[in-house]
Order: sequence, then structure tokens, then C-alpha cells
Amino acid sequence: LHRLHTLHHLHKTLSRTHSLIAVIDDNSAEFSASVYSMMPFSEPESKPLRVATWTLGRGLVLRYMTQLFPHKFTKFPHRPHLVVTTDQFPTQTVMEVDDPTQPGGKRVIVQGVMDNMMQLMSRRMNFTYSYVRAADRAWGARLNNGSWTGMLGLLMREEVDLALGPFAYDWTRYKWMDFSRYLTQVTYKIFAARGRPEVDPWGFLLPLSPLVWVAVMMALLAVIIIMLLLPSCLPNSTQHTIRRDTNIFNCVRVLFQEDIR
Repeated sequence: LHRLHTLHHLHKTLSRTHSLIAVIDDNSAEFSASVYSMMPFSEPESKPLRVATWTLGRGLVLRYMTQLFPHKFTKFPHRPHLVVTTDQFPTQTVMEVDDPTQPGGKRVIVQGVMDNMMQLMSRRMNFTYSYVRAADRAWGARLNNGSWTGMLGLLMREEVDLALGPFAYDWTRYKWMDFSRYLTQVTYKIFAARGRPEVDPWGFLLPLSPLVWVAVMMALLAVIIIMLLLPSCLPNSTQHTIRRDTNIFNCVRVLFQEDIR
């Protein structure tokens, strides 16, 4: 542990990432090493947690946990206070009230869906939080000199712990910061003015493509030919009672779904 205290400058990296540090003990008779992890958002003077040991004889032995890289961000044991940045959004309202105990003498109050989610997370993960706003009231973009503006600038400069957003996911932001899972999906569409309805006498042809209509007409013609040739196979006395125009009319009537009357 004495060696670990000399690495206090790595505390933030170890506590805010899934990182481990291995300390090799070369003074003992048997070559061994210990693996340590820092609890999330813990104080710099807090002691690290030894998660595993390794020796030549026994190999890697895990302590307290079932895996070497545990999901330590599920619940914080020390109940840290996190600084969160957010701003006005259609689904949330942001207000500032006078409070001399807050930085700048202002306390930021947020009401909306995202704040409801933060309240749920703070209860489940055991932390407290307060809001701040970016001076330029921007969401954040990367400039040509490599710096960031808005809320993402506060996050990149480590002036805040979380940026609530909600933020759109893009490749530029993905390369520089960690995103949570998707909270919602938004679909964007382009609208156009709707024209006035027009009466088209040939509108009944529109539901089917020209090729389909050709196939229907060929099938209708084939049925008519069969209906005209079929009476020739009947006795002469029956042929006088069958009218060819009636057969053609009936075929067309069935196509247009018309009644016989």
C-alpha cells in the first residue's frame, strides 16, 4: 500500500475507469503480485481494493469478486457527489434560483424526463448530484484547434462528471467520450404540402401496374373465347338458347364486380 500512495496522480484514472494496477512484490521469497482497483469517484486518500493476487504456485486468485474486471459502476459504496451539466430542451425546463452556497450564487433546477432518470439513477447507484450550465448555453462541438464548446467542453475539461443531454450519437463525439446506452430514438421526416384532390376518370387503373392489367385482359379474353367455343360441344337444341352477347357481358361484369341487374 505504501507504493500505491506514491501513485496518487493515477487515482482519477483508476477510479473512473475499469482500470487495474498490478504491484509486484519482489522482496518476498516467492515471486508474487497483487492487483488493485479504486472504487468509483472515491476520495484520493481512500485505500484501494485488492481484487486479486498472483503467485507462481497458485496462479491468479480472485478476492471478493467473481471476475477480474468487475462492474464497479453499478452502485457506489461511498455515496459521492457528482456535478452534472444540462440545458433547456423541449422535454425539460431549466431554471436558475439564487443560492449563495452554490458556485456563482445560482442553483440550477431541472424538471423533465431526464431529471426523472437522474433521480432514479441516484437512488439506485447511491450518489448525490447538482446541475451546472455551460456559459455559452451550447450542447457542444469540436473546434478546429481541438477544444470543445458547450456542455461537452465542460465534460472534456473535467469540470463536470456527467453531461445529461440528451445528446445525439455521432462519430466525432464517440472518439472522445463515453456514451450510455440509447435512451430514445427520434425519427426525422420532411413534410410537403398536400395537393387538392382531383377527379381522374381513369383512376381505377392506378391500383395495378400496366403489366398486371395486360395479364388480366389476356385472362379475360381467354375466358371469353372458351365461353364462346364451349356451346359448340353441346347438342343443337341447346345452342339456340345460349346468347353469345350474354356470355361476353357476364365475363366483363364479373371483372368489374357488377350486379346482373
